[in-house]
Amino acid sequence: MMTINRREFLKRATALGLSASSAAALLEACGGGGSTSAGGKVTVNLYHTIPTATETYWKQQLLPTFTKQNPGMNLVTYQLGVENPSVIRTKIKAGGDTAPDMAWLESGETGVYVQANLLPDVNGWLNSHSSIKQNIFPSLVKLSSYQGKVWSLPWMTNNTAMQINLDAFQAAGVPIPSQDPTKTWTWDQFAQACKLISQKAGMKGFLMNNGGNGWDAWLFHAWLGTNGGTFLSDGGDPGFNNSAGAETMTFLQSLVKDGYTAYSDPGKGYDPSGWYSGKAAIMANGPWNFPDLVKFNKFKFTVVPYPVNKQPATNTGGDQLFVFNNNQQKVAYEFKYAQYMLTDDFQVAFNIESGNLPVTQSATNSTAYQAHLKQYPFLYGWVNGVPYGVARSSLPQSSDAQIAFGQKAWDPIILQGANIQQSLTSAATAVTALKP
Repeated sequence: MMTINRREFLKRATALGLSASSAAALLEACGGGGSTSAGGKVTVNLYHTIPTATETYWKQQLLPTFTKQNPGMNLVTYQLGVENPSVIRTKIKAGGDTAPDMAWLESGETGVYVQANLLPDVNGWLNSHSSIKQNIFPSLVKLSSYQGKVWSLPWMTNNTAMQINLDAFQAAGVPIPSQDPTKTWTWDQFAQACKLISQKAGMKGFLMNNGGNGWDAWLFHAWLGTNGGTFLSDGGDPGFNNSAGAETMTFLQSLVKDGYTAYSDPGKGYDPSGWYSGKAAIMANGPWNFPDLVKFNKFKFTVVPYPVNKQPATNTGGDQLFVFNNNQQKVAYEFKYAQYMLTDDFQVAFNIESGNLPVTQSATNSTAYQAHLKQYPFLYGWVNGVPYGVARSSLPQSSDAQIAFGQKAWDPIILQGANIQQSLTSAATAVTALKP
């Protein structure tokens, strides 16, 4: 039997005298709201940037189970290579049979999609599946929210923590901090560790990130969070131009001025090569480096939380599943995928393979994942931080706000030794100007 797509159906129906709205209603009533393929299956397009090795595992080991459970759905996956929200926006505007129905993206696009009315009632779906909602870490429910409602679903999560060179700590006589965020080191103890390592271990204490715009601001979220601050308010006002922000920047600048830090390569604060090579004993980075860390043997290491001044904190990252409100039939299948994605089997298998972290409490506490942690105990440094994650803003201007902060505050203060209050004020002015 020949099948036709939505666009062709509507074209033929209107040619026969039906209004566009009547034709669309008829299509929905007949269960034909989505593009179809041979065999009458509903085609759902999923765009992602899953790394190649994990993508192969996902397709070969995980998707067959979902496909078997949902024979009426034809899930078509598209690899974008590099995560670029503008590409998804362009493809949404272009429409057609290859338009995105689901996308793997970081949470920063939420406000843009909500304002464009592209998303279905994710909040209602999650509330109707209360066991799923209660199982997701509350910090990730917040990350998935905008203006008090959930609009996306966490697929996997990550954060940054302090990778530390145990050999250098031993050489400098520095105690190893606890991996428990509530019992770990303080800012003062961190500064003392950087000082002793710089004096006694033949390397600098801390690898300071250097001019990475969004990366610099994202790491600053964590530092500011440990001092009880918030980068951006729900209304879009800068939250860093206050005593908490000034105190945090003063602490970080003092590490540089006292000679306890080395810089990462310009614009590459995420690059761990300076830590691997012994340029510095401590750096903030994430669990996505797991495939390299399990093979690394140049020195002994572990991972511990950010040092605390007022409260435990880290910067929450990871990618969300965005489901787009194209039509009821597709949305129903998209939520089926979301439900499968949030099962323990999927969360444990996908995140062990990818090196990221589960988004649910049951998957994290499962026998399989706990065995993984015992085999690679350095992972506790990231896993233990998940409940204390600080959600980045999902306002439409949030990405531009992070860049403005990097250019107006981080770079002048950390790279050039500029006046802290003047630089924060300059950044705050630029961020305020971004408010609609």
